[in-house]
Amino acid sequence: MPELPELTVYRERLQDALEGRRLRRARVHDPFVLRTVEPPLAEIEGRTVTGVGRRAKVLLLELGPGASFTLAFHLMLGGRLVLRDVEGYRPHRRRTLFSAEFEGGPLLEMTEAGTKRKASIRVFGPEGAREITPGTEPLDPPLEAAKLAELLARRNRRLKGALRDSHLLAGIGNAYSDEILFAARLSPLRLTGQLTEEEVKRLAEAIRTVLRDWTERVRRACPEGLPVKQNLWRRNLAIHGRAGKPCPVCGGTVARISFKESETNYCPDCQNEGRLLADRRLSRLGIRRRPPRSSG
Repeated sequence: MPELPELTVYRERLQDALEGRRLRRARVHDPFVLRTVEPPLAEIEGRTVTGVGRRAKVLLLELGPGASFTLAFHLMLGGRLVLRDVEGYRPHRRRTLFSAEFEGGPLLEMTEAGTKRKASIRVFGPEGAREITPGTEPLDPPLEAAKLAELLARRNRRLKGALRDSHLLAGIGNAYSDEILFAARLSPLRLTGQLTEEEVKRLAEAIRTVLRDWTERVRRACPEGLPVKQNLWRRNLAIHGRAGKPCPVCGGTVARISFKESETNYCPDCQNEGRLLADRRLSRLGIRRRPPRSSG
């Protein structure tokens, strides 16, 4: 799933490619992708892109004059946006969900891998995009420890879930929450109400550092075009997706716990005093936690 680093680069590149261009034609190739009825999609045709924004994990094409309409893209897990040449364009029979042709410019295509069709577009009228109510942006302005402590105090919950809650913090998902918690040396199942002042400071610093660093890495990994191929940079993540491999800090084995369609990766030694966290799949196999690493 594209998260804040990828979506920031999406926004920048879409603004460069589309701002000031008139939307000639918008086509829905899969009826399930369009989640709004009013205003109708035809209402935005003929309007000009006045800007590209982002709220949490939603990309916003503002269409004027006066930015009076907004086309909102939520890519979810398998959705991607691609800029293509208009000449000779043929939508993919299964993957293409939506396409928009711009005067004198490229064609914007929305695709989605898989068959679950979770990605979506919405059309909002004037002021309608305010219906999107994201949480606090972690980088603009930079998230300070005092503000983070205030957010976490709203509800006592597992730390991983708190970081992924878009009503709390905007734009952080499964991959970068793992990276943030690893950088902060905190267990993903730690309760937010148990954090000390020093741990909150470490977490706030990790949020700022990880998101800034990876935004710049995404820019470097795809110097031109949209950040579609996430494997180009995510294969270099420190902890996420590295279960069974050595921890880059201590050399211990990276572990994982699974929940529904996602998994959490962490280092037991760096983040949980050498203890494995309970995983329902492992518990069913009779695998127990290993003891803490001896200091002697």
